[in-house]
Amino acid sequence: MVWTQGFPILAIVFQCFFIILFGVFVKYPQDDVETHENATDGSAAEGHADPTKDDPEVAKYYPFFQDIHVMMFIGFGFLMTFLKRYGYSSIGLNMFIAAFVIQWATLTGGWILHFKNNAIYVHMTDLIGAEFAAATVLISFGALLGKINALQLLIMAIFEVVLFQANEYIVFKLCKASDVGDSMVVHAFGAYFGLTVARILRSTGVKKAEEKEASVYHSDLFAMIGTIFLWLFWPSFNSATAVGQGQFRAVINTYYSLAACVVISFAVSALVEKNKFNMVHVQNATLAGGVAIGTMADMIIEPWAALLVGTLAGILSVIGYRYVTPFLTNRLGIHDTCGVHNLHGMPAIMSGIGGIICAAVATPSRYGSSLTVHFPNREDKTAGEQAAFQAAALVSSIVIAIVGGIVTGFFLCIPAFDRLRDERIFDDSPYWILPETKEVSHHEKNENPETVCLQMRLSETKEKQASD
Repeated sequence: MVWTQGFPILAIVFQCFFIILFGVFVKYPQDDVETHENATDGSAAEGHADPTKDDPEVAKYYPFFQDIHVMMFIGFGFLMTFLKRYGYSSIGLNMFIAAFVIQWATLTGGWILHFKNNAIYVHMTDLIGAEFAAATVLISFGALLGKINALQLLIMAIFEVVLFQANEYIVFKLCKASDVGDSMVVHAFGAYFGLTVARILRSTGVKKAEEKEASVYHSDLFAMIGTIFLWLFWPSFNSATAVGQGQFRAVINTYYSLAACVVISFAVSALVEKNKFNMVHVQNATLAGGVAIGTMADMIIEPWAALLVGTLAGILSVIGYRYVTPFLTNRLGIHDTCGVHNLHGMPAIMSGIGGIICAAVATPSRYGSSLTVHFPNREDKTAGEQAAFQAAALVSSIVIAIVGGIVTGFFLCIPAFDRLRDERIFDDSPYWILPETKEVSHHEKNENPETVCLQMRLSETKEKQASD
């Protein structure tokens, strides 16, 4: 297999590439250096400075960063372990590609978004930004789970991160749109990029591998671990980069949206599945409220509206899994392994539309001095114009994702990347050293010494009874 030679070589080359480029471009913040140089008590130099005094960024952002970090490596990782014969790849490749993207996104994000004095100065918000880039690639990976190898995933991440941050530049720098929970730039972009690549890489082998695409009892339980971690920490994801009272609102709105989403997801699942719960709905649709509230999380929408958004998102997601996914597979040839269209794609569009409405009705009397913080265009533009820029940001995220997915998909079709076919789809065995498992036959069980001894005693007893 070609990928077995190409993957380790490319991974090593890029890691060396990162070391060199970090050495050339990536620096600590200038104010951080000055603070440590000017420390009078020597504590900073010894690494024991009061973080709330000398490094307020850490005190403010590290709890949010760590929550998001857990979401990427435990939440996304375990959520993908539902495939009964693809657990190693699900959680292993999740870890690999997230670690790769964190480094790559630090460089590309620095060059595209905030290159200054020929250097990339890394702040805590940049670490969070790198996590968001990783989330985008992991969402796309969900659509392709079990259908691409590690080399293809690595190549896809290289392309996608650059396109993702180019879209960020358009959305936040040019359109000056508001998307505090990154529903448009992360969830919509990642979902439709991954779905487009899945369409280009479609294979008849998926149909033949349907039996391996199924889950088993314990694999679904492992996937629920991912669901619960994501559900618990999603308020941090949506509020990490919010400011002032907006951060407080982002936590509250996400919290209530998620709660409502869980209740309605269970209810609708039972309705569409004839009074039984579907574990696929529980694992995924229960999270849609976090995506759907994202763009408007820090806006003044009131808690009842957050409940409404979560309710609608849960309904939309369950209906998507029940009816839209089969349509995409059978009619459009888009096989979505994890159902990212239902968890990330459609709820993100819903969130983007909600952001457009909120921007259109935002007034100075409602937001006060924070109006231009939430809607930067309001410094010199009307509410209608801000709403138009919100719409442009949503369209930009989807269009760049689809166009970029088409280009990336065709590139991954190159024979050198060794596309997966038939027996290698949804299966760990071609790529991992698996523990040896041996099923013991009924005959072998009877060969156990204790069993043989017991059988001999029973036989002797029966013979004695017969003679008597």
